[in-house]
Amino acid sequence: MKKNIAFYALLIANVSLCFPALAQTSPKKSFGEIAKEESITPIRPGVPGKTPFWNANAHQFIYAPAFEYKIVPGASKYRYDIKTENNGILSFETNVPYSPLSKVWASMPTGFFNLQVTALNSKGESIGTAGNGKYYKAAYFNGPYHTPVMPYDESAKIALDNLLHKDYVNYWLTNKVPDPDYALYRYPAKIYSALVVGAVTHARLKKGTADAKRSEELAKVVADYMIGISYPKGSVWEYFVPTYYGPRIPNKPGSHINLKSNFTVMGADAGNAFLDLYDFTKDSKYLDAAKRIADTYLKNQMKNGSWYLYADYQNGGPVAPNISIPTAVINYFDRLRKDYAVKGLEEPTKKAVNWVMENPVKTFNWQAQFEDVKAMPPYKRHSREQACDMAVYLMKNHTQIPLAEELIRFAEDQFVIWEKPLPIIIHDTPDKEVSPGWNSKNWITPSVQEQYGFFMPVSRTAGVMIDTYWQAYATTKKEIYKAKAQSIANALTLVQKEHNGDYPTMFTKYDMNFWLNSVVYPAKVMMDLADNLKK
Repeated sequence: MKKNIAFYALLIANVSLCFPALAQTSPKKSFGEIAKEESITPIRPGVPGKTPFWNANAHQFIYAPAFEYKIVPGASKYRYDIKTENNGILSFETNVPYSPLSKVWASMPTGFFNLQVTALNSKGESIGTAGNGKYYKAAYFNGPYHTPVMPYDESAKIALDNLLHKDYVNYWLTNKVPDPDYALYRYPAKIYSALVVGAVTHARLKKGTADAKRSEELAKVVADYMIGISYPKGSVWEYFVPTYYGPRIPNKPGSHINLKSNFTVMGADAGNAFLDLYDFTKDSKYLDAAKRIADTYLKNQMKNGSWYLYADYQNGGPVAPNISIPTAVINYFDRLRKDYAVKGLEEPTKKAVNWVMENPVKTFNWQAQFEDVKAMPPYKRHSREQACDMAVYLMKNHTQIPLAEELIRFAEDQFVIWEKPLPIIIHDTPDKEVSPGWNSKNWITPSVQEQYGFFMPVSRTAGVMIDTYWQAYATTKKEIYKAKAQSIANALTLVQKEHNGDYPTMFTKYDMNFWLNSVVYPAKVMMDLADNLKK
């Protein structure tokens, strides 16, 4: 009997080590109860003339929204009438037509709802409509969701094993150049950089094996090619790896996608790839390449602290008037300064941070920044990546934590689907049969959507959110952030199972377009998550 007691004590101890949440005292409230309460607090609600309304093109809302409805002359108050998907009716009154829906939000079910705001005179009579619309209330977090199919680091290892042995990757080792049949190699700064990071990550995961040696050689071949095709010395954006390259770039007049156009934020992608390779090999030429990219950023930083989103690499002139949200550059400078003792970056970093604080942090114009998306008007095409970048920067530097949490809530509100995605079919055209993967009923959740203009559940996007939630947990110690990170990671392993070990680009069981960077980034995040949980 004593032997059995000892055995069960050991078993319980091991379970507690693997699942630390089980070893702790149960919280007074479940994560679902906490999330439901938090959902009634709006995210940066608009106020005419004071705070911009940023959500006119939103697809969904987890947190109680406020809308830019008009003030009606003579109105004493406004009645809000909400009809939910299950034909429920909720109403409340306030003195303005742009109040958040907090009063009734917790009582509303997940699903579409119709809102009408009516202006009332002093007698309570209708004198006109302030505004109306149809919206989607998304499900709040009620996890943790799923059990992982396999350990996170094993998941990353398998995904990278698969990727790094595909024909268009093997081509590099045989020919020392990119495979012309893989169309996405036309984006070197993005795709080549991802391949270097993936190869280094794989070598770390399989240290001491023949596979690790092969991956290290692959990383060097690709990185050397990147250095070889970089913009020439003397050009305004010298030493940057090209955004667009090769015969597959159409070079249409007036298009942002042309051989001379430099998508400036991508310099940080290449720089980070060189740093990862330097960390692994200690070959100084890769550190030098990363430093040269930083020097070029410094030469081109504008007085306002940022850079043009698209610029002619030769003369530096803007391809579009949009200014980049330089969060990737901020975190890149931070890495160089802290990990490699690079001097002269502190003030430029402060200038870039100040620009972000004075612009998107105030306006909430979190414009999408993708090399295949043209510069867009304000609020037209939001994404979550730069808000997450800024939140991570603030969390890591232990400053303005409430702001960091607000930015994370924005990213979750607009782009995370915990369950019950809104009914939607992307790219639905009458003359073309639509793949079932474009239909939200076939998405695997939890998932993270990429941007307003491409509201699809992308693996790389999921990786960004996992990383962001983990950093929030590491800084604040709020268990719900860890649960959210693990829930998305768990879903990634389910998606992987559907694709024979691959990390597909989309969180669906159907085969769709395949971007290799959507394998690499989540694999690195999953490896880091496994390491962090072990610690």
